[in-house]
Amino acid sequence: MFTHSPAFAGFSVDDVARARAFYADTLGLELRESNGMLTLRLAGGGRVLLYPKEDHQPASFTVLNLPVEDIDAAVDELAAAGVTFERYEGMPHDEKGILRPPKPEYGPPIAWFKDPAGNILSVLQAGAPEESEDEPAGSGEVNLQLSVYPLRQPHLRPAIEAALRAAGEGVDITVGRLSTLVRGDEPAVFAALRAAFRAAGSSGSTVMVATLANGAPSDETVAGIQRTVAAAAGEE
Repeated sequence: MFTHSPAFAGFSVDDVARARAFYADTLGLELRESNGMLTLRLAGGGRVLLYPKEDHQPASFTVLNLPVEDIDAAVDELAAAGVTFERYEGMPHDEKGILRPPKPEYGPPIAWFKDPAGNILSVLQAGAPEESEDEPAGSGEVNLQLSVYPLRQPHLRPAIEAALRAAGEGVDITVGRLSTLVRGDEPAVFAALRAAFRAAGSSGSTVMVATLANGAPSDETVAGIQRTVAAAAGEE
């Protein structure tokens, strides 16, 4: 139905003027302003709508990823422009704030920062390991239904938010009330699952339920799994 639809993403900000200055002047992105809203025009033809919202709440996951050829140079340039990089508990950021995975299959080097409205953005190293000639570049789209249940922790949100941040790279992510749906090519989805599992467990004991399918699982199936795991967690 939407194969040829020129789709675009969007997220809210609390101050359009501050957002315009940050995205245009600090990040150097092309944008246009119309009807009190901003449209970011990204390389490759992508568009992102930034709209004002009085009761704006910053997204708890990465809303915009910016691939670069040299992440060290990009981080240095952003830091010189006054950008502060986020450091998340349990993640081995280096002195610049860059997270450098120990193996390429765990994902590219990445650093997170926030816009003036508190939304999370990332800058990450572009490129990927070369594919073997004997292996296909990908194995089709995979759907991952992901739920995180922190155990015996005083606060639940840190583990959940850490998992969402880690899972949101290179895939489409839809956050629901009880679970999160992750869609993408098989390698990207499995990389997101590994990253989410490691991040969620960094704050303490955590149960993670992952349902993988080459089609989205039904709500009834997911609800049944969630009830089973929640009941098992309550018995411990």
